[in-house]
Amino acid sequence: MADRLNAAKKYVVTHRPESLEWGPFEGVVPDTVENIRRIKSQDGTDLLLMGSSTLTSTVLEHGLADEVVLLVDPVLLGTGKRLFAEGTPARAFELGSTTATATGIVVNSYKPVGPLKS
Repeated sequence: MADRLNAAKKYVVTHRPESLEWGPFEGVVPDTVENIRRIKSQDGTDLLLMGSSTLTSTVLEHGLADEVVLLVDPVLLGTGKRLFAEGTPARAFELGSTTATATGIVVNSYKPVGPLKS
């Protein structure tokens, strides 16, 4: 799996393009939203976004996410980074699937269905 990840093209949103060393890669700046739309319009494999509450919020706000997968680990740390950035608009999701692993991690897949209706 590591070889496949290393060989895969990475699209990177960063304020420090000089730090991009894990190729092959393409910087997705300065217009991140338009660049993501361009990349999504191309044929190819799925895009995966990991570990960015700020970028996740932007992708959701602009309707660029086709699926949201949340992994729930049965550990409570009490502190840490928010899952979504402050100011993220409320959104509704529809459960697509849920799976529990042998270690107790629950993998939930959701489809975004739009703004939250009051």
